[in-house]
Amino acid sequence: MRIAADVLIGILVLFSVRRLLWVMASWLRRRTPTETGRWPEVLIAVAFRNEQDSLPRLLSSLDALNYGAERLSICLVDDASTDASTGLAVAWARERANVRLIILDENVGKAEALNRALASAAGRPEVMVVYDADQCPCPDSLRRLVEPFADSRTEAVCGYRRPVFRKINAIVAYACLEAWTHQLVNLSAKEALGLDPPTMGGNCAYRRSALERIGGFPVSSFSEDIEVSLALAGSGGRTRFVGDAIADHAVADSFRHYVNQRLRWSRGLMASRRHVRGLEAAFVAAGYLDRVVLLLVTACIVGGYVSPWWLMVYAVPALAAVVTAVKKARPEPRLACTVFAIFPVMFVVDVAVSVLAALHGVTGSRLRWMDRRSGGSSTADVNAQHDLRS
Repeated sequence: MRIAADVLIGILVLFSVRRLLWVMASWLRRRTPTETGRWPEVLIAVAFRNEQDSLPRLLSSLDALNYGAERLSICLVDDASTDASTGLAVAWARERANVRLIILDENVGKAEALNRALASAAGRPEVMVVYDADQCPCPDSLRRLVEPFADSRTEAVCGYRRPVFRKINAIVAYACLEAWTHQLVNLSAKEALGLDPPTMGGNCAYRRSALERIGGFPVSSFSEDIEVSLALAGSGGRTRFVGDAIADHAVADSFRHYVNQRLRWSRGLMASRRHVRGLEAAFVAAGYLDRVVLLLVTACIVGGYVSPWWLMVYAVPALAAVVTAVKKARPEPRLACTVFAIFPVMFVVDVAVSVLAALHGVTGSRLRWMDRRSGGSSTADVNAQHDLRS
């Protein structure tokens, strides 16, 4: 048992050292993309299912994008919606010559829907940009997102998914904190160090030829973004994170929504192990394993096998990451206070959900889409959403 405890301590130290490195590197000067005046042909793809509350705001934001219409096409893929989403998409597409709508009779999942969007593109656009239905890109975000493709080595780019919400509660505060930490600390650090930050589900762009090289988005994947990122980096491509390419993104605001989201992400990260090439890719695929290791180390402490001081090795870098994330996000004071107040309790919940997700990854059933109406999304009342830069 003592040997097992020592192994767990070693793994915990690795995770903690890595987190501390990200905290320090996130303050380094970012590699700012240089605008060359060359704007590639872009295909925007939006795959959606039952998003009647979110679609109107997304479609309005697509109209407002600052990008040459002659170099921009849009493909909406309705993955067998059963609500009013189809009618909304039909009405919007009918009035725009550069928009194509694909309506599927059978639910095929996001990855396959994106593959069909790419296959149906008129011509051969150089870059494919993916937005989720509950996102709203800022007018200049598309230009910032595609700027790094001026470098021929760049094959994928991820922008900043800025959290928005309707009202503040414990789940919202913790979901915002996770979003800030992952992007403004972890991804920013990887960008600064040139370590191929992975893309996220939406507000990201891919070089079309690179997608074709790896066979497109992996069908039946729970996290097609992570799998594609690891596959591209593993085959010699480079991925980037551009914090100025901003799209508002609704965060989970109910416990059910939070758990469903974590289950889906964990399953996807576990599946991405087949694309691991190198130590950092292994850390990415490990996902929330650090929480499980922390729980096991705590059990060893209770059993008297290791010193309680080892918990500080995990706690200090974690707290540094939280403070750094909040400082970078500059949220409104009430949200910042809520984050620090609920963090200890919500982290315990986080650990419990991570263990559940690990078990679900071994025995769970297939997940494709989560119906926001039953999952507790806050996207319906978009007028009441908060901009976290205030």
